[in-house]
Amino acid sequence: MTIFEWITALMPIVAVLVLLVIMRLPASVAMPLSLVLTAGLAFFVWQLDATRITAATLQGLVIAVTTVWIVYGAIGMMNTMKEGGGMNAIRSGFVNITPDPRIQVLIVGWLFVSFIEGASGFGTPATVAAPLLIALGFPPIAAVVIALSADVSAVTFGAVGTPALIGIGNGLSLDVNQPEAIEFLTTVVLQTVLIDMFVGLFIPFILILMLTRFFSKEKSIKPALEVFPIAIIAALAYSIPAYIWTLILGFEFGGMLGGLTGLVIIVAMARKGILMPKRVWTFDGYADEIDQPIEKPSVGKGKRELPQWKAWAPYLILTIFLVLTRTVPFLNELTRSVRIDLPDIIGVEGISTSWEPFYSPGFMFILTMIVTFFLHNMSWSQVTSVFKATTLGVVGTAITLAASVPMVRIFIHSENGGAGLASMPVELATAAADTFGGVWPLVAPWIGALGAFVSGSATFSNMMFSSLTTNVAESVGLNETLALSMQMAGANAGNMICVMNVVAVASVAGLLGKEGTIIRYTLMPMIYYVTATGLVGLVLATFFL
Repeated sequence: MTIFEWITALMPIVAVLVLLVIMRLPASVAMPLSLVLTAGLAFFVWQLDATRITAATLQGLVIAVTTVWIVYGAIGMMNTMKEGGGMNAIRSGFVNITPDPRIQVLIVGWLFVSFIEGASGFGTPATVAAPLLIALGFPPIAAVVIALSADVSAVTFGAVGTPALIGIGNGLSLDVNQPEAIEFLTTVVLQTVLIDMFVGLFIPFILILMLTRFFSKEKSIKPALEVFPIAIIAALAYSIPAYIWTLILGFEFGGMLGGLTGLVIIVAMARKGILMPKRVWTFDGYADEIDQPIEKPSVGKGKRELPQWKAWAPYLILTIFLVLTRTVPFLNELTRSVRIDLPDIIGVEGISTSWEPFYSPGFMFILTMIVTFFLHNMSWSQVTSVFKATTLGVVGTAITLAASVPMVRIFIHSENGGAGLASMPVELATAAADTFGGVWPLVAPWIGALGAFVSGSATFSNMMFSSLTTNVAESVGLNETLALSMQMAGANAGNMICVMNVVAVASVAGLLGKEGTIIRYTLMPMIYYVTATGLVGLVLATFFL
C-alpha cells in the first residue's frame, strides 16, 4: 500500500484516537468529523464507488437505529428504577451486604456485569451496572470506567454464545447446526476461558486499583492491596464455574451461569466476613478516620423503601425474558417472527442488514419497564416522567451513533474499489500477518481488539478476522484453535473501548461529551489484557501446543 492508502486504512482508528482521546472533543462532534474524513478518503484514495459508500452508510444508519433501541431501553430501565425507588432500595441492600466500595466493585462491577453479559451482551452490561454503581455513591466517571473495564472475560460467551456462534461461525462459514461445528467452537471457547484464567485473574484487582488510585480523595494504591486476596478469588469464582458450566451445558450458558455462581460465592463470603477488609474504605478515606458513617439513601417524604425482592425483581424479570427468548424454541420463534430485512442495499451486493426488534434486548428492557410500573406501584405522572427523561436522554447518543456506525461500515465494506485493494481491516491485518507472522500469538489479540474497537462488537470482530487468523495459523504452523482463542480474547478486550459501548454507557450516566476521558481510562486495562493474552499465547504455542 502507498502512504495515502495506509492513512486511509488507519483513518477510522486514528481519527477516533486523535479527536476523542487527544483533542477531547465530544463524540457528537468527533464522530461526524471521522465519518466525513473516512468517506472522503475511501472515495478518493481507496477509489470506492459512491454507491458503495452510500450503501455502507445506510447499513450503518440501520444498525445505529437498532443500537439506539437498546440504549433507549437501558436508559428507560434506569429511569424507571430511579423514579420508582428501586435504585435507592438496591443501594441500601448492597450497603447491608458491604458498605465498602472495593467489595461492591467485585459484586456489581465484576460478577453482575459478567452475568448480564452472558445473558444479553450487545453493550447491555455496562448500561445496567453503571447506574447501580452510581446509586451506590460511585462518581459517575468511576462507575462508567469500572463497568466498561469489567466487561471483558464474559464477552467470550456474549449473549448466549453469539461471539462464537455468529462471529466465528460466520467468519469460517461453519454450519452451526452440525455437531462437528459446535464441538469445534466449544474447543475454541474453552481455550479462550483457559487463557482468561491467567489473564483475567488480575482484572478485578485492576478495577479496584483504578478506583482507589484515580477516583478517590487520597489517590492511593494501598486500599486496593488490602483486598488483593478476595479480588483474586472473585476472578476465579467466575472463570472456573464458567469453564465447568461450558463443559456441562455448552458455551451458550458459560458466561451467564459463571457470573451467577460467582455472585453467590462472593456475596456469601461478604456476608460472613471471609477475607473482607478490616476497615471500611470510602472515596474520602477510611470510614473510621473520617468519622462519616455510611447512611442509607433517603427515599423521600411520605415514601416507603421498597423491599429487596421488589427492588431486584425487574433485573430478575429482565434476565428471565432474555434467557427464555433465547433458549425456549417457541418464544425464540415468536420474538423473531418480525424481521426487517434489507438485502443488497440500493443494489450493492453483500451490503445487507436485518433487524429483529422484538428479539432485541431493547424490547426486553421495555417489557421489563412496563412490568415494573405496576410492580412498583408507579403513578401516571411518574410513568410519563420516565418516558420524557428517556427520550431526551437518548438524543445525543442517536447523533453520535448515526455517524460512528456508518463510518465503521464504510471501513468494513471497503473492498472492490478502483485501487484494487481488499477491505481496509483485511489489508491492515494482512500487513500485520506478513510482518509479524513468526510471532503471531503476540499479534492476534491486537487484531481482535482492533476489530472490536472499530466495529463496536466482539462478534463482528470475530466475523471479520477468523478466516484470516486460521490462514495465518496454517502458514506459520500455529495451532488453529489457539490462534482463534487469542483473537477472540483480544476482541473481548476491544469491547472496553469501542465507541458504541462508550457512548451508550456515557448516555446512561449523564456523561455525554466525556467519551474521550472514558476511553483514556479504559485503555489501560485493555492494553494490559491484550498484551498479557499475547504473552500467554506465545508461551502456550512455544511449549505446549
